[in-house]
Amino acid sequence: MIECIDVIKIYEDPVTNTRTTALRGLDFKIRKGEFVSIIGPSGSGKTSLINILAGIEPISGGKLKVGDYELENLSAEELLSYRMRTVGLIHQFPERSLIFNCSVLDNMLFTASFNLKEKIAKRTLVNEILTNLNIKHLQKQRINNLSGGELTRTAIASMLAKNAPLLLCDEPTGQLDSENAENVKTLLRQVSNDYGTTVVVVSHDQRFLKDVDKTCEIVSGRVGMLVHADDQTSFENIKFPMRWKSSIDASQSVRIPNEIFEVLNLRDGLEFILNEDSKAEIKHPMGIAPKNAKLQERIITRKLDIQPLPDNYYNGKTPVITINDASKIYLKSTLKIIGIKKVTLTVYKGEIIYIVGPSGSGKTTLLKLITGIEPCTEGSINVANNNIHEFSDKKRAIFRRENIGIVAQQGNLHPFLTIRENLFVKDILSNKVIKVKQINQSEINEVLSHFNIDQRKEHYPLEISGGELQRASLAIAQYKNPSLIILDEPTANLDKELATLTINEINKFHKQYQMTTIISTHDLNIVKEGARVITLKDGEVVNNGLAHLYEG
Repeated sequence: MIECIDVIKIYEDPVTNTRTTALRGLDFKIRKGEFVSIIGPSGSGKTSLINILAGIEPISGGKLKVGDYELENLSAEELLSYRMRTVGLIHQFPERSLIFNCSVLDNMLFTASFNLKEKIAKRTLVNEILTNLNIKHLQKQRINNLSGGELTRTAIASMLAKNAPLLLCDEPTGQLDSENAENVKTLLRQVSNDYGTTVVVVSHDQRFLKDVDKTCEIVSGRVGMLVHADDQTSFENIKFPMRWKSSIDASQSVRIPNEIFEVLNLRDGLEFILNEDSKAEIKHPMGIAPKNAKLQERIITRKLDIQPLPDNYYNGKTPVITINDASKIYLKSTLKIIGIKKVTLTVYKGEIIYIVGPSGSGKTTLLKLITGIEPCTEGSINVANNNIHEFSDKKRAIFRRENIGIVAQQGNLHPFLTIRENLFVKDILSNKVIKVKQINQSEINEVLSHFNIDQRKEHYPLEISGGELQRASLAIAQYKNPSLIILDEPTANLDKELATLTINEINKFHKQYQMTTIISTHDLNIVKEGARVITLKDGEVVNNGLAHLYEG
């Protein structure tokens, strides 16, 4: 189905005359009907690869064949036909794959019309998919009323209705809790088995190392390892001998696994030895002895126990946010959808609070009410001595701009401004005069470097990956140290290493400036031991206490 030979992707910026290499000679093959995961850290080239396979971006060199299409030779018109007939793309923010103000059914009928013209045939296919994917009860709901898990399932259903032989998924579980992520993985396996669809998932989510037909690891734009279903234990060795399998690209290059590289103390080169009995060895060229080999660290699952707040917890604390009996009810025709229900909560100055709960529990809705992005239906919300529930839309927007740093799940930045220019959006909207020569560039570089995004400061939001967009949004939200920071799933699109770096920076900023910080998350790995945690379920507060984390 897919044959990738020595594929290179280079991005060129004619303004700065710089070239960035995303893919450096990629080689792999995927058979029709396989369920394949492509794993790699943020910035490894995964998003570039998915955009190329989707026909959105051209390759700079090499050969790429998908089905009967040779992508490097296609005209613009042929690429459009390829995208329409061959590819279904699930964006890492699934709502971008859907028509936001339409129902689930409307979205599916729309994509079904790409390859089917008869009304009865479209209805039959859509009904079959709704039933098989267990979302028939959602068919009349609008996209903007769906939870994260429902959005992802709907995006998959919509692309299936397109009847395309190739389904591409870009970080499909980044916004989901463990249970919903596992459900989506099971669903993709079902799609591959039942419909014969070739499913390719690019992700940093380690759960996609298991239960797939094949895993391709990408490191720095090259294939580092190719593992088939029978060899999946390679990723979670718990005893010696440890084994890895690597692929050989078109230039006979092989990437050395990190563990082998470190144990052999390799740096600039290595020595190959071929013995008389045809056994081959790899050694350090200077004869330096190897380090002691250690077993790979197993994946640790953390669980959360919430202890009651001590009686003196509130002593000497100043309230910053006071929520009394707040509810948010969405009305769509005769349908009532409860976002949050009768929430009463107080947040104090300088606190760092984690809001946890499964997808669809009301975490994002609660943050939207606190920031004034949406008004509450009932109850009251006071933020920094302002009754924002009484404000008009315009007044809430001004208050939000002047008092709160926000990072949304989608990393909402202005698409036509560079990352550096996005730092000044609040000033622009406040009609402040910005003099470029007076801007402290070293201060800007320092803020961006905290989140490892300074190298992308002259790029536009649509030119960077989801993980890079999230890190840029975090840097921008904390620029000039606002007194209140609201972070909605700040590490959802980051690999483990970058997630750790990011949450450490957030904690460091919080400790240094005592900013009141509210973080919604489904990732228990970023929750700080002893911090205050609020658990939501079905729009209601079910726990409010201190975090105690343990291995599960």
